[in-house]
Amino acid sequence: MKDKTKIKEPKIGDKIYVPSSYYVYRGEDDFEGGLATINKVEFSKHLPKDHFNYTMVGIEGRPSTMYNYRVLAEEQDELKKEYEGNVAHSSPDLRPEFNQPNADWK
Repeated sequence: MKDKTKIKEPKIGDKIYVPSSYYVYRGEDDFEGGLATINKVEFSKHLPKDHFNYTMVGIEGRPSTMYNYRVLAEEQDELKKEYEGNVAHSSPDLRPEFNQPNADWK
């Protein structure tokens, strides 16, 4: 975005580009980036409104992940160039070597 000081407040139903995420030891969580629909908006109860981490958003199809809205808003031009024409979606890699059931983060 050109004017980083004036980022519009997100609303449920807004469309936004998100990046891909790939995991070495939990391929079941792999996600392909693209255009997504915001389905959750959270504003911090403890941070000032102008704080970098004040606004977080969730997207359809990825229920347990929240994104820093300011980061996404500032990267929209680049993300659109990379993902235009793609819809964000889950893309699990279920091969056993990329999924560790005894990993300490589960």
